[in-house]
Amino acid sequence: MKNIKTIVMRDLGAYFTSPIGYIFMIVFLAMSVGLFMTTFFTFPVADMRSFFANLPIILCVFIPAVTMRVWAEERKENTWEMLLTFPMRARELVLGKFIASLVFYLLTLAATFTLPLMLAVLGNPDVGMIFGGYLGASLLGAMFLSMGLFFSGFCKDQIVAFVVTLLACFGVFLLGTNFIAGYIDGFFPGLGSTLSQLVGVIDHYNAFIRGVVEVADIVYFVAWTTLFLVLNAMYIEGRNRPGMRVQFGAAITMCLGIGLALNWLTTGTSLYRFDLTEDKIYTVSPATKSILAELRRPVQVNLYITPRSDMPTAYRQLEQEIVGKLDELRVASGGMVEPDVVYLQAANVMTAAPAFGEEEEDLTDRAERRMLEKGVEPFGVQVMSGDEISHRLVYSSIGVGLGAEAEEIIPQVTPETLQQLEYRLVNIIYKLTLEETPVVALVAPKEAFAMDPQMRQIMMQMGQQIPEQRDPYDLLQAYLESEKYDVRRVELTKDSPLPEEYDTLAVINPRELNERQRWEINRALASGKSVVLAVQNYLWDYQTTSQGITMSRRDENPEINPLLAQYGLGVDDYLLMDVNSFPLTIRSGNPLESLLGGGMPINSPMHIEVTSEHMDTETSITNRLGFITYLWGTAITLDEEELKKHGLEARTIMHTSRNAWTVSPHAQLTQEAFNAPPSGDQYPLMALVTGRFPDAYREHGRPDWPPPQPPQPGMPPPPPDDEEEPPAEPLTPAPGRLVLIGASQMFRSDFLQRSNADLFLNSIDAVTLGDELVNVRSRKPVDRTISRPSDRQTSFWRFVNFVLVNLTIVTLGVVVAVVRRQSRNAYTMSFMNEGGGPAD
Repeated sequence: MKNIKTIVMRDLGAYFTSPIGYIFMIVFLAMSVGLFMTTFFTFPVADMRSFFANLPIILCVFIPAVTMRVWAEERKENTWEMLLTFPMRARELVLGKFIASLVFYLLTLAATFTLPLMLAVLGNPDVGMIFGGYLGASLLGAMFLSMGLFFSGFCKDQIVAFVVTLLACFGVFLLGTNFIAGYIDGFFPGLGSTLSQLVGVIDHYNAFIRGVVEVADIVYFVAWTTLFLVLNAMYIEGRNRPGMRVQFGAAITMCLGIGLALNWLTTGTSLYRFDLTEDKIYTVSPATKSILAELRRPVQVNLYITPRSDMPTAYRQLEQEIVGKLDELRVASGGMVEPDVVYLQAANVMTAAPAFGEEEEDLTDRAERRMLEKGVEPFGVQVMSGDEISHRLVYSSIGVGLGAEAEEIIPQVTPETLQQLEYRLVNIIYKLTLEETPVVALVAPKEAFAMDPQMRQIMMQMGQQIPEQRDPYDLLQAYLESEKYDVRRVELTKDSPLPEEYDTLAVINPRELNERQRWEINRALASGKSVVLAVQNYLWDYQTTSQGITMSRRDENPEINPLLAQYGLGVDDYLLMDVNSFPLTIRSGNPLESLLGGGMPINSPMHIEVTSEHMDTETSITNRLGFITYLWGTAITLDEEELKKHGLEARTIMHTSRNAWTVSPHAQLTQEAFNAPPSGDQYPLMALVTGRFPDAYREHGRPDWPPPQPPQPGMPPPPPDDEEEPPAEPLTPAPGRLVLIGASQMFRSDFLQRSNADLFLNSIDAVTLGDELVNVRSRKPVDRTISRPSDRQTSFWRFVNFVLVNLTIVTLGVVVAVVRRQSRNAYTMSFMNEGGGPAD
């Protein structure tokens, strides 16, 4: 151990007693940190996955530069033979040099600590995921270092050692990529995929980036690092012995065989896995276990997939990953989930029908055609074959069935959708086990269809039917139906009343509600129903002109506040603005812009961007959501005394940043109104209200039956009914739930994005079925978007990462050089004072 320590101190000192070590560190930081910081403040996200994703390419250059001199320098300085005469074994020399280079690399990697520090100050990063990334980078660096030491021992010239190690590092990196593996598969089918599994490093490294530490991946890095160090020690110890070339060649063959065999055994297996992510997103969630524990009947889950040998390179591991997830659900359900794999060939169902007199298709073909009839369909994926890119049809679908009932099909399960697989499976299983399908009454306005006159004339000439209405909320209905809800579209009128039985009432963008419609919403809440209410006070129309952008406001007049005020709630009528905003692209009437793209981006403070740090993470509805585009919305108001009076509990689950402000709707919107004031405020945007809602009409002495429906504008009043409308049934007070949002435009099909859709579905699920299903859906990496930093913060962190760290390294180098020079001068003076100098 003493010998190893001696070599470590000697070689580690060599890195820091010459400028080369400091230059290496500065270049590494400039490349790694610089690439990350270049785009960080454009799209600020508290996530370092992009940093770690770029790191392997940088290490392929940096590590060879570090190791090229380890043995080649000894030969150049003629210290090789002298070093081998020391009373040390070859393995001690190799291990000492490896530890010295590893410590230097880890110190250089640690110099990037300012990045996680910056993310922690500005946002809320996943510490476990960052730790996993650094652990993976350390293991990858150790493996590349051992390769560099091995090749440096063969070379007398540093440049040759650098080039050989560079090619080796890039080789194991590129072989692990789907692009290179697919390219090789195009010429030699299966070879690229095999090399990717046995030699490629990317799949093993990417697991650490996700925050998953798999023991098999640690074994991969440790095994190859050890093998290269062993080979290096064997070469150093016996390089001048007779017949050593044959023995060393045999040793290389044996070590490579051991390494490849070990990779073959551990590929696709899970020895043990540590999920380091903050919310254990790669482990079966407690909510999933709770849902599956309630199963009383076996659930058959069939995976319909193309055999692995016929899959494109990027899909070769898909079956294994899906089966692994299904097996986890089987264990969590106590065996009630019964997975099975059915192999299908897409080519069989695409062949022509047999001609008269020919033999019928075999049983396999008929089985696959039955699958096609039940909804299991192949889909096309890109395949690289030699120098060409073609498309291939493959199967990858999952069928979920309960007993003799028809299967529910999950189509197109791809590597990109694997993260959502747990939720998609559990959602279907949960809905299948319900005694009745949950009913959602959806109230959302439809609009007159505005069409270009020329297009209208063309459609008329072609005899096509011209739509009179467009549904701006059709995607919401489609999302609910895809989630296995029974959606009833109603208008809250006498001719379109609420269903007799329903679970949740969703009122999106109410307009000019009348007394009867408010009475219907009141009855729903007072009777214990759940209500999701998204209210929009104003819409804005942007027009591009030669003078610039003109804005015009349209008042929606929801007329919901007279009812909400009875509960202590309301929707503010002041215009709401926030410094945390997003750009909205406005296009002119030129149809070419829709075809070719373009338009003018407008970044208005009324386009509020709500990040995860401004959402309640303890409520399932807003837990683990990405940023929400709160378009032209207003704040909601909460009267705590009135709420307490009625025994209602209101929880604000989404709010603005602390730099928001309001503007009177009657004020002139000048540029000054859009400028943030010196000090802003924070406003509630969304609330979850629970409790027994009072019957506002009964409490105020109003009749407890539906008020008459007023006549529509421009229409004659309806004739009086022969029979008076019967009174409504007396209400049975029950606890209800209300989700109130001060915006609805973000749910329109034009502006609906993934996080907004998740917010709506979370709201419906939470108030209809409870929190468990929402908690399963939230098991995914969070979009940790950071509120836009101020100019001062941006300048400060740019200075820290680009200047301060490098300046510290330079200062350290200067200090070490000065101290060494002073020590050398002191030693010289001491030697001369003791008589070693010239006589007087």
